[in-house]
Amino acid sequence: MAADGRPKAAMYECKRVYQPVECEMVDVSGGLIKVINRHVVKSLDDYAVKIIIREDGRIILSSELPRIHLAAGKDTIINIATYLPEMKGDCEYLADIHFTLSHAEPWAEGGHEIASNQFALTTVPRIINKHKEYSAISMEEIDTSYIFRGEHFQVTINKTNGALSSYMWKNTEQIYNPLLPGFTRPLTDNDRRGWKPHIKMEEWYKPGLKLQTIVTDQSHNGIVEIRSNYTLIGGKAGLQVIYTLNGDGVLKVEYSLNPSAGLPNIPKVGMQCGILRAYDNITWYGRGLHENYIDRRYGFDAGIYSQPLHEFMEQYVMPQENGNRTDVRWMFLSDNKDEGLLVVADSMLSMSAWPYTEENINESRHTNELKDAGFITLNIDLIQMGVGGNDSWSVVAQPLEKYQLPAKTYHYSFYLLPCKSKKDEINALVKEVRF
Repeated sequence: MAADGRPKAAMYECKRVYQPVECEMVDVSGGLIKVINRHVVKSLDDYAVKIIIREDGRIILSSELPRIHLAAGKDTIINIATYLPEMKGDCEYLADIHFTLSHAEPWAEGGHEIASNQFALTTVPRIINKHKEYSAISMEEIDTSYIFRGEHFQVTINKTNGALSSYMWKNTEQIYNPLLPGFTRPLTDNDRRGWKPHIKMEEWYKPGLKLQTIVTDQSHNGIVEIRSNYTLIGGKAGLQVIYTLNGDGVLKVEYSLNPSAGLPNIPKVGMQCGILRAYDNITWYGRGLHENYIDRRYGFDAGIYSQPLHEFMEQYVMPQENGNRTDVRWMFLSDNKDEGLLVVADSMLSMSAWPYTEENINESRHTNELKDAGFITLNIDLIQMGVGGNDSWSVVAQPLEKYQLPAKTYHYSFYLLPCKSKKDEINALVKEVRF
């Protein structure tokens, strides 16, 4: 609980772990769900049951199910096949089941949620728009940069650090800090006072990223490619970032990390940049509503959520890592005119955003020491290690081994597109972005 009585994200995780009714999908094609009554004494007779179906995160059906008469300690199978829609091949479908109080109790109002689970009915489709013709892109090379221009946009790649350093869209700058690989997160209480990853994994906190080569390719009409090749940790790891820009202004970013054997686990695999400060309304399709991490996301369902930036973050008394969301299919950061930056995953992403720099968060011990950077720090990651916390004062504070990131090859990609879009139109736009 926060000091003002607001439940923190960990409470929702704890609630689902301990919930008295647990459901498992046992046959997706047949719509069969196993319901387990974990109560010691109480039957499920008094609980109202609801099924929700989501298409690409959007609720398309919400229906009451018949009461489930199941004694304590027993399990049964229910069939939801009659509630399932005809599923389109280019959409993702999810089903939620919710158990709520059918009437008020001394401790809660009627309708209070007792338990819930979510199930994947399909995989996440990966739609690629091939064979499309794009408008021409011009290239200008100057001493410090490559500059690419198309209709309504201008993209600049810096020749010193190999990074996206500017993206002008309709004469508005999108990038206020270059898009660069990042391997760390702000230290959490468990990190700083407990197991101290900045010491155990020091190589990744001081990687010494060095650009070795940068190469451009304009062999395809309406598409340009820029390959930035790096070494880090004194040559013990190699990294490549490929930028592919099409004539519609969509920028694809591909990241490949290849560390040598013997390096310690990695705190985070991802990229970080600064974007326009006005983009402080965040809509995303992923797990939510509250922050979640790979070892603390069981209590958070995938859906389409929206929050202003100050609510999207978790305001810890001690400034630290916060506000992450996992399984992000897309995220749109926008201003009050619905103009913003759309990030679309090729695979699911781990993302967060703050109005502060990572350095400022790490250096601050009190919230009054946090200073608005004048831009939003946007983390577009493949994955970061879990938050751990079996204790908070020793090596036991570290994440369990299965929630740590071994030093191995990692690859992921995503797309960036500045655009103007209403929230209910983003899903359609997302299907047009990948190429």
